Amino acid sequence: AEIMQDEKKQPGKEQPEMEQNAENTKKNVCKTENCVKIYVDGSYNSVTGEFSYGMVVLLKDREETYSQKFSDVSLAAMHNVAGEIKGAQAAMQYALDHNIPAVEIYHDYEGIAKWCLGLWKANKEGTKAYKEFYDLASRQVKIRFVKVTGHSNDKYNDMADELAKKALGL
Repeated sequence: AEIMQDEKKQPGKEQPEMEQNAENTKKNVCKTENCVKIYVDGSYNSVTGEFSYGMVVLLKDREETYSQKFSDVSLAAMHNVAGEIKGAQAAMQYALDHNIPAVEIYHDYEGIAKWCLGLWKANKEGTKAYKEFYDLASRQVKIRFVKVTGHSNDKYNDMADELAKKALGL
């Protein structure tokens, strides 16, 4: 698995040529026909203690949207992060269920990639279970993570965000 980040060029810092145009790089990361881009986001309702995810699957001929809410008390302690995790798991499960050999998971919370790749230690039960799920899924599906900036007019990230909120009635 790889981690990609939608980063802005910083003045005065030399960057490899392919990173200079972040938009171009972002659009061309899925290099094979059989790779599917999936955007995920999470949300949390502090009044009900429920959390959710929204997911947008970009297929060649259409977009599919999914969302689900949860009320798991132990996971709800992580607030919207629990929804982010459930969204990333749903993206991996979608790839497994549809025999998709490679996916790019676009997310706006950095832990989504970092727990899976061992860059952050999974300490809580929810993050441990997430890392284990990734370890199993990544044996059958090539998974690449792409970090995007939240609430920055990224059409599909905004769509995933709205789906997550709508699942909670927000």
